[in-house]
Amino acid sequence: MISVAEAAEILGRSKSTIYAALNVSPPRLHYHDVRRRLLLREGLETRFARSTRPRIDKPQAQASQAKSKTTIDFEKQWEIIAETANKTLDCGAWSAPPWSGQQWAVLAGTIQVGMEDLIGETEEAHTS
Repeated sequence: MISVAEAAEILGRSKSTIYAALNVSPPRLHYHDVRRRLLLREGLETRFARSTRPRIDKPQAQASQAKSKTTIDFEKQWEIIAETANKTLDCGAWSAPPWSGQQWAVLAGTIQVGMEDLIGETEEAHTS
């Protein structure tokens, strides 16, 4: 049986990290003796590592690759939405902001129509 301070030293972590593992819901570590607040020494490293290690089922894309793909896709998506919105909305009839709630609702509806067109084009591209 060991104390939280001893567990922190063994695991190379701070006491606050061990307390956090004990108090999180659901707990990642458990007191073996709750009254004296002692942990079971046997297998402590394994239990702690198993409860805190990241679980990855598949390889993740590199950050730079994912960011560049997302940026390109984001720009293309908004170009399609803007094209539809520009056909639907008469921008010359609008004054400069601030806009009324009704104008914001029209703008939101216009963007929604553009997003529906985007989804239609995306589905069309995947089936072709």
